[in-house]
Amino acid sequence: MKRAIFCFFAISVLVLLQLTRVQAFEPEPQTAAAGAGVAATVNGLPIPEKLLAAEVEQQLGKYARYGMRRATPELTTTLQQQALDKLIDQELLRQASSRMVVRDAEEQARQKMAAMQAGFKSPEQLEHYLSSRNLTPEKFIESYRSKLQMDAYLASQGLTGIKPTEEQIAAYYEQAKENFKRQESVKARHILIAVAPDAAPEVKEQARQKAEELRSQLIKDSGQFAKLAASFSGCARSKAQGGELGSIQRGFMPPEFEAVAFALPPGEISEVVATRYGFHIIQVSDKSPAGYATLAEMHDFISKYLAGNMATEKKIAHIEELRKKAAIVVLLN
Repeated sequence: MKRAIFCFFAISVLVLLQLTRVQAFEPEPQTAAAGAGVAATVNGLPIPEKLLAAEVEQQLGKYARYGMRRATPELTTTLQQQALDKLIDQELLRQASSRMVVRDAEEQARQKMAAMQAGFKSPEQLEHYLSSRNLTPEKFIESYRSKLQMDAYLASQGLTGIKPTEEQIAAYYEQAKENFKRQESVKARHILIAVAPDAAPEVKEQARQKAEELRSQLIKDSGQFAKLAASFSGCARSKAQGGELGSIQRGFMPPEFEAVAFALPPGEISEVVATRYGFHIIQVSDKSPAGYATLAEMHDFISKYLAGNMATEKKIAHIEELRKKAAIVVLLN
């Protein structure tokens, strides 16, 4: 189930990466005359080459983080074209939204600036935050006003607040049901008396006896489980959470541990279980059989996923209409 949800989030991320040219928070308007250092003009207003270069550099950085040592000329050209398309689309939206009148935009922007100031311990910290983003308080206020205009424009065009119908959500669930398959799982907690695999036999025996002592205490009063785990467990991951491991699927824990955990009735305290990590005392609180996540369980996830896709598609279509009416001149060689 976790893998299915991860896959869907991954799909969402890929869609968003390919469609970043429809981002809502646009850059400040460019007013320099077309000429040297201009990548393109949109209705006579320039897109500077340095802005394009920064966008390409940012995308190349993402590839570098995934291990790419040197970009090929073909990749650089492709990224440059994608980046230019994105900047042109942003400029089209900015120009369209600049005609929107938001009555209290100035007041909202200044309130936002004041809230930011209150969130920093000193004026110096705020100044460092803004300068790291090439902003001044005045530029921030101007940018926030532009954002409010953009939000108002997108709303006026029906490009925000998009929600799929219940029928669309149900249809998508049936269509993609195999992606919502989940494995059998148990919710468990444990106490680990850790001992190295190559420890001397007498050291291992001492650890086993300690585990048996703790188990005896838990048989008398299982309510002590969290306290004993916090005091004695050698599991760094779960110790501070009272031994809680959360939901476990097969294949994530040692086989000896899983054999007991998946057979153990909820609420019971296990026998001492030996693994390569030491000796465990296990308690299962819940079990989930293999099967499919229900529509009710996946409803909100599917709704957000579809809403994002629908909004993106509508924005793309709207930008294409803006492009048809615009004078776009690309000046790159």
